[in-house]
Amino acid sequence: MEIRLRNLRRNYGELHAVDDVSLDIPSNTVYGIIGRSGAGKSTLVRLVSMLEKPDNGEVYYDDKRVDDLSRDELIQERRKIGMIFQNFNLFSSRNAAENIAYPMEICHMDKAYIRQRTEELLELVGLAGRGNAAISTLSGGQKQRVAIARALAVKPAILFCDEATSALDPQTTRSILALIKEIQKKMNLTVVMITHQMEVVRDACDRVAVLDSGHIVEEGAVSDIFSAPKSAVTKDFLSSLTTVQESVVRWSKEGGHYTLRFRGSKTDEPIISTVSRSTGAIFNIRAAGVQSVEDEELGVMITDIGPDPQTAAAAVAMLRENGVTVEEEA
Repeated sequence: MEIRLRNLRRNYGELHAVDDVSLDIPSNTVYGIIGRSGAGKSTLVRLVSMLEKPDNGEVYYDDKRVDDLSRDELIQERRKIGMIFQNFNLFSSRNAAENIAYPMEICHMDKAYIRQRTEELLELVGLAGRGNAAISTLSGGQKQRVAIARALAVKPAILFCDEATSALDPQTTRSILALIKEIQKKMNLTVVMITHQMEVVRDACDRVAVLDSGHIVEEGAVSDIFSAPKSAVTKDFLSSLTTVQESVVRWSKEGGHYTLRFRGSKTDEPIISTVSRSTGAIFNIRAAGVQSVEDEELGVMITDIGPDPQTAAAAVAMLRENGVTVEEEA
């Protein structure tokens, strides 16, 4: 199901939490919305998922406007969506299977169907045979798997993930992201991931919108955003990956006036050596590494270039001629 947002606004007093946001989220894709704390991303997902009404603007699911529905219409439309949250929101008084069954029970589905569907979902999320497990006995990753199964119980067309991996360790995060991607392909879902973690966008999403102070500052395919970020906010998010991801190693905390980004086959070419020989430039490399984004290799290098500004300028020009994106620190 495609989601279209047109000129959405939501204010809380003087705070413009969402300020004139227009966005197209394609069907059958994993779409990321990333922003710092306070950027407006949680408010935006509440508007898109019909938990709140916008002050202005329109929300469409395919060609149907859904922000102005009556109460009864809203209940029916909400059954097309599933949601998972950072803190799982499971019932401690119910076991795993009973938590998964709950959405089907409130829809008054047949008991035999509920049992069958619950077993299918437990197997889908890798918890076959754990239906009777008390929630208190499950790990964080297992709790999130139960929450994912519950969100899928009524076969939604859209799955919203609001900081769904923020409470998990890195290894569990990777397994949950892999599960979500697998489920998305199997069920042809539209998945919207709200996050403040760029590694979640890198590992799970097809497209991403970067939110700052209630505005979309950048939007596009994840590989394009990673290889040629335009906004200062996006560059800041990407710079954090050089300190937390094992694929990019920083061995010097000082310096690094230039950030170089290599895409695809450029990661295998001796571009730095060629530029150094041709221009006489000296590269003092502070960090470097290669990441896989949407099955494409993207390299990043943080470096100083010398020995003088004129040589550095010549080196930058030649790097760009060779298809390297160069960002210079202001």
